Amino acid sequence: MANNSTVKAQRQSLRNIHYAILTSDTPEGAAYETPQPLVGAISASISPTTNQEKLWADDGVFDIASQLGDITLELELAALPMKAQAVLLGHKYEHGVMVQNASDEVPYVAIGFMSQPQPNQFRCVWLYKGKFQLVEDEYSTSNDSPAWRQPKLTGTFVQRDYDGNWQISADTGDPDFTGVDSWFDAVYEAPADDGEEDGN
Repeated sequence: MANNSTVKAQRQSLRNIHYAILTSDTPEGAAYETPQPLVGAISASISPTTNQEKLWADDGVFDIASQLGDITLELELAALPMKAQAVLLGHKYEHGVMVQNASDEVPYVAIGFMSQPQPNQFRCVWLYKGKFQLVEDEYSTSNDSPAWRQPKLTGTFVQRDYDGNWQISADTGDPDFTGVDSWFDAVYEAPADDGEEDGN
């Protein structure tokens, strides 16, 4: 019987959301601007889809082809500053005023964050390439029962042209991972392959 004494349930946790504008994505490489924080993290939901096609032969399923589809990211925040909203959605922002134009182009961005599933242990995540949809605004009069207004961002993420990667993640409890201190200095990339070949 397997020993599950070291397996622990994970608790809810989310912090340190960052975004970085993707400036270039070609077969030669990907480049980003310096990551910027989004304060007030409440929730993040990542929903990848897989498209499958069955090949039928001999009165049964002979093979199944799978391909990654769209990845949906939903972020719920305590606040979404107008300047950050303008950057994420391609709007003009000058002198404290945001102008939304029909010709605005939403940029590709990377989104990073951290979770603390266990005491003294963090999970670090970056999604590499996606675009957010326009934010829905909802207003109502105040009354004798206070109510919070929590902005939500919904985006569609895809794989990069550069290498096909769409997400990278790591746990600080893994002794092989040493990049937590630089996780938000730039969009984190997987360490380069050392080039050693398996002798088997």
